[in-house]
Amino acid sequence: MRFTSSIKHKTPETFMGNALLTAFILVASTIIAFWFFHIVPENPANIALIYITALVLTARFTSGYIYGIAASLVSVVGINYLFTYPYFQVNFTLTGYPVTFVFTLMISLIVSTMTSRIKEQADALVEHEKLLMDAEKEKMRANLLRSVSHDLRTPLTGIIGNSSTYIDNHTELDEAEKLELVSHIREDSNWLLWWGKETQ
Repeated sequence: MRFTSSIKHKTPETFMGNALLTAFILVASTIIAFWFFHIVPENPANIALIYITALVLTARFTSGYIYGIAASLVSVVGINYLFTYPYFQVNFTLTGYPVTFVFTLMISLIVSTMTSRIKEQADALVEHEKLLMDAEKEKMRANLLRSVSHDLRTPLTGIIGNSSTYIDNHTELDEAEKLELVSHIREDSNWLLWWGKETQ
């Protein structure tokens, strides 16, 4: 059995859908982060957890690595710009911020890679199951045809044999023998008619 590749060509519709989904996740995460930052302003570290959750969701529900990487870059810049003093300014010289940037990007790459591989394995498994089901259906169909062929062969053989005997020897057969041959033909024909109704 051969498996077709689970990596499909990206169409403009797929790209746009993934991009919009990524943007929606990031916007929703930013709204939640603003709400959380307003409620607990003294603990901004949890803001990063919200964006990491957004990265996981982006990797899970989009296809490919680029969306997770883009989400990680936007998250790092967003945290710096929106939730780090001085607010509404990008300042990458803050102590420890390069480490945050690198680790956030690494998390995104790892999650995106793992999620993409899991998706590919799931697609391959679904395709394998489909092929197995198709093979089983074909096997059942072949068995059914063999069974039908066997069921039909006996009465058809009787009909052909009796009709051939009647045609080839009709001048030599008496009325009783002719009646017997025709009766057998009728019995086999009635059996075929009954069998056809039962199998509908």
